[in-house]
Amino acid sequence: MTSYSVLGSGSRTVVVATWSGEQCDQSTKITTLDRHEGAERLAWMLTRLSEDAWDAAAFLDTYPLLEDGIGQLCTLLRDPNPVVPAVALASAEGLRHTSAGSHTDLVRLLTNDLPDVLNGLTRTQRLSFADEIATDAGARAQALELLPYGHDPEASGSRIWQMCEVTRSIHNGAEGPLPEGAANWIVQAWGTDGSPARRWGCREQLVRLDQLHAACLANGGRGDTYDDPFEAHLVFGQPGDKDTRIYWVHPTQKSRGRWASDPFKPLVVEGSDGHSPSRVLGEVTATDDNGFAALLGDWVRTVPYLRPTDTYVDPTVFD
Repeated sequence: MTSYSVLGSGSRTVVVATWSGEQCDQSTKITTLDRHEGAERLAWMLTRLSEDAWDAAAFLDTYPLLEDGIGQLCTLLRDPNPVVPAVALASAEGLRHTSAGSHTDLVRLLTNDLPDVLNGLTRTQRLSFADEIATDAGARAQALELLPYGHDPEASGSRIWQMCEVTRSIHNGAEGPLPEGAANWIVQAWGTDGSPARRWGCREQLVRLDQLHAACLANGGRGDTYDDPFEAHLVFGQPGDKDTRIYWVHPTQKSRGRWASDPFKPLVVEGSDGHSPSRVLGEVTATDDNGFAALLGDWVRTVPYLRPTDTYVDPTVFD
């Protein structure tokens, strides 16, 4: 979630990009603008663009179409046409996360706010911003290719170090239910000292709980996801019905403050018929679709689990 700031330099204003590295913040100069007020407005919009996109890359099923829109924006900025039109986003019909804050804000930026402010730039300035937006997007694409395999970036200044964190400036992920508050749920459950790959392991568990809850609702059930205790509670049938099924899915240790040290450990699945105490049905790795279907039933497949292969964007498209 790269953030953008401005720095006065004589009569002009420098726009600077800043992001979290492995041990300290990293910064780079983007370009210089004449008007300080306009530079501040543009920096704020670019910050929203990046921070929305980094949050969406980890937790939203709308991310591929949003990143496609960012790629279109880069293309429009590099076009010699002096007018930057609104980005035409693909339809999000059928996707679950269209009401998430990161999605709605990014749609507004791409289709209205950013094209309006970018039209006032020179061609050289537009090319500089296109290169910066593409660099940030390429880092997200590389993160989705690297982190699911448990590998952290080798470079201490890589932008990948910020993946799955609460965003720097607009605080995406700071509060709310899944998926909007997912980054904060990671902090509550596993602390703040995790590497990007470790946080991605936490992310896989959160995404599974969110997916199971959505599948339960889609099949006439009810329930919710909770951060204290940390679990998905899934219910089919009404109290007293003989065919009532109740499930709890949670990490190995589910009470706040006593979390499993390894976010890659399997999730625990418990079940009850509503009349007898719950019992452990088994343990399943968060990414194992077949394992959850075997324990809970094929209803879990109704809503797809959000995999990095579903959200991966080839970083070369931004070159």
